[in-house]
Amino acid sequence: MITPDKAREDLKIGVSFKTLQEERWVMELGVIEDVCEENGIECISQVSENDAQKQVGQIENLVEQGVDIIIVQSNEKEAVSGALKAAHDAGVLICYYEQPSGEVYCDFSGGNDEYEIGTLITKTVGDMGITGKVAYIYGDPAGGTGVYSFHDGMHDSMKDCDVEVVGEQWTTNWDPSMAMSYAENWISQYGEELTAILAMNDGMAGGVVQALENAGLAGKVLVTGQDCDLLAVQRILAGTQVSTILKSGKEYPRIFTEACIAYRLGETTADEYSTTKNSEGEEIPFMVYSGKIITKDNVDDVIEAGVYTHEEVYGEAE
Repeated sequence: MITPDKAREDLKIGVSFKTLQEERWVMELGVIEDVCEENGIECISQVSENDAQKQVGQIENLVEQGVDIIIVQSNEKEAVSGALKAAHDAGVLICYYEQPSGEVYCDFSGGNDEYEIGTLITKTVGDMGITGKVAYIYGDPAGGTGVYSFHDGMHDSMKDCDVEVVGEQWTTNWDPSMAMSYAENWISQYGEELTAILAMNDGMAGGVVQALENAGLAGKVLVTGQDCDLLAVQRILAGTQVSTILKSGKEYPRIFTEACIAYRLGETTADEYSTTKNSEGEEIPFMVYSGKIITKDNVDDVIEAGVYTHEEVYGEAE
């Protein structure tokens, strides 16, 4: 715990995000910046474009600019851990935006339980009791144990389905075009025999759906995702994607940023949170935020959560 030594309006926050590739990250970074502005706090944000070495340099730069808090997420936790420990040693409170899973240095953390999110990704399809041929598309294994937790949860929700797994692929940088290519290969091999292609996020699900549309199979093969991207919500309404997972919306980045500020100022203590471990094996506070399955039956929940407007989801004609 860093000793409180500044007033709220004197704080400076650095944000180090791994990517703005998916819509959710653009929105969530915007919310963090809004919270800082509302509190009269200077915010410096940088994006590494999934380049861990670039992110190390950005973290060092944030320290040089005198930030008091770094809110960070990385596609390679272990690769940036040393830079974050050095930032901590320089007096910066390191707040990891996702579950650290013992792989990255931080003083405070928050986010979803990754195994639980994994189970939610495929739960809607699993609950259908499907049969037939299925394939899985996973994210980038460089992301660490969290990606493997997603993997395990996805499979556990499908354990009661009598299916034949005909393909599994890991995807560098969660690249939608790579996911599309994988889907095209499976379509060429199995065609209408495919029952489902279970994607680990909405960006890759978009690539899968594009491949299915090109083959005339969109809506006939079940597709999953997570992150609640707007295009995914619209695909759910169109019947080409079964479900997505609302993991944060506008609420999580707001309450996480406010929690980081309060913790830095000594207004809250570790006792008020759950715990997890950082890369040093130290127990640190973990602010748990649960995910929610979004299907055609509850699409309006994303509107009520303030993630998208009615017009964005349904179009101007509605």
